Amino acid sequence: MIGYNLTGYLIFAFVTTITPGPINYMLFSYGRNYGLRDSGKLMAGIFLGFMVLLYLSGYSIAGLITKHPAMEFYFKIASSLWLLYLAVILSKINSVDTVDSGSRIGFFAGFFMQFVNPKAWIMAIGGASAFLPHFDNIHLSVFVFSMIFGMVGIPCMILWILFGDWIAKLLKSAEAHLILGIVLFCLMIISIVMIWI
Repeated sequence: MIGYNLTGYLIFAFVTTITPGPINYMLFSYGRNYGLRDSGKLMAGIFLGFMVLLYLSGYSIAGLITKHPAMEFYFKIASSLWLLYLAVILSKINSVDTVDSGSRIGFFAGFFMQFVNPKAWIMAIGGASAFLPHFDNIHLSVFVFSMIFGMVGIPCMILWILFGDWIAKLLKSAEAHLILGIVLFCLMIISIVMIWI
């Protein structure tokens, strides 16, 4: 039973982390513009933010949101505004040659993005409700739950950045980068719409 639960949890963690979402679009855009070598701070922020989110979920923040439904509404508003801001940033970054270090998305953007990322909340709360280990010590249960999810997420983040880096090498013209920026903008807008459906 333990092996089956662990296998199911690993599959859940992989599928939810590798599929498209706001964070992965951001990683893709970052990889397209800066490559893997310069992505350490962004990935560290995303990782740490998601670990905090997993801990909050493991310690039953889902129950708190259920008891106070108004929190969900305000969370949706904050999520929508933050994703819209990132959508604009992603659409304006065209190519490596046209960006400067001031336009980079760094540690804090990656960290705080998790708290307004609906997909991350669904992953964390859904994972905690379905796959939280039941050790005698709640702290150990939350630690194991968070670390497994976090470790699965690291290679997925790297894959999205490498994908963006690969696309940057394929797309040489400014027009192609402009079209890709518009596509990323539209995908982020779809993510915002999905929050309210």
